[in-house]
Amino acid sequence: MIIQFIIFLLDILLINVVFIISFYIRYGLPLPQSNFMTYKHNFAFLTFSYMLAFALTKVFKKRFISRWDVSKRISMGMFMGTLFGFMLVYIFRLKWAAFPSSVFAISLPLGVIMISACNITVLRIAKRIIKRLVIIGKEEIESLLGNDVPLEKIYIEKIEDILKLYDIDEIIICEKVHDDSQLNLLLFLLLKSKVQVTFSPSLYSDILSGNLIEENSVEFIATFLGKKSEWEEFMIRTVDILAALCLFIVTVPIMLFVALVIKITSKGSIFYIQERTGKDGKIFKLIKFRTMMDGAEKNTGPVWATSEDKRVTPVGKFLRQTRIDEFPQLLNVLQGHMSMVGPRPERPHFAKLHKALRGIRMAVKPGLTGLAQIRSSYGLQPRHKIKYDYLYIQRRSALLNIYLMLKTIPVMFLRKGI
Repeated sequence: MIIQFIIFLLDILLINVVFIISFYIRYGLPLPQSNFMTYKHNFAFLTFSYMLAFALTKVFKKRFISRWDVSKRISMGMFMGTLFGFMLVYIFRLKWAAFPSSVFAISLPLGVIMISACNITVLRIAKRIIKRLVIIGKEEIESLLGNDVPLEKIYIEKIEDILKLYDIDEIIICEKVHDDSQLNLLLFLLLKSKVQVTFSPSLYSDILSGNLIEENSVEFIATFLGKKSEWEEFMIRTVDILAALCLFIVTVPIMLFVALVIKITSKGSIFYIQERTGKDGKIFKLIKFRTMMDGAEKNTGPVWATSEDKRVTPVGKFLRQTRIDEFPQLLNVLQGHMSMVGPRPERPHFAKLHKALRGIRMAVKPGLTGLAQIRSSYGLQPRHKIKYDYLYIQRRSALLNIYLMLKTIPVMFLRKGI
């Protein structure tokens, strides 16, 4: 309680410092008394509205799982507090008429930055940013954990033992689920609680073969594994739309030039439109620049593409190495068929042949790039793709998507086949 009280008092001070700085940024010195006096006479009401917003968004809770968790709650609190502030201005417009709206606009980002930085510093010193993990089994899983935040690891032998614990952030399963009662408990945790459930990479082969549980393990768990909170899904979709729009505008001149080069250098259409399997097995039309000779699969039928595929044109080889051939898929992202990041969309023919390309991989939208693509080569086989795709699906978030998009940039410039 002491740390929470300290942060509460600190935030009261900081929110007023933020408003004073915002007035200075807006007007400079000396501050106009007609405007500043409105704040001076009513700062207590304004402070109360922001502290109420912080309480509602749980800025003062006892423990946080990451610095992002702290910043996210402060961001929501500042936004809600700003709305409360506008309401005060409207309700008491006779007394607050001189309060400038521009100060609210300046204080919002400034408050997020300053208050987040201070709260995170205090919480880290007090060791209140820590993630509580429950690990079922005795496997070493350090590669899954990362080094971003301190971890409290609790090892147990059975899923039932979780019921004896409280205040858990994540469960990592390193042992097979042996019976229906354990599976039902696992599904309860996935559906009813906010606990994230992650499978160790050592179990991927068991998930794939259906041996994690007795029957239908892949389809049963796929329903829940890729699902995130409504807020996280909203943020992922927002990142998709913003990134796709920006990239589409920037790459339009490049795409026009590429279309002209393809038309001049080889026979056939400029674009290659093909059926692909998306989320939940739904079929959609994927669009990309044509990189192979016209009618390349007329005699061979669907076959795996490789980095040394002789059907690929000289221009097509360059387009693949730089991923320029994927640029038209930005339209698929804007249509909602794809995400910027995710497992690559497979052709229905190959999805039917390889169980690795179904199940959990279809629990999320396919992506234009992904973990498998930045780590490996163009002709990656299903058994290798599955490890990267499962790991991404369990960890997917808006921040991870931004990170993977940034990691894709050097891959494009280094011309690594992906």
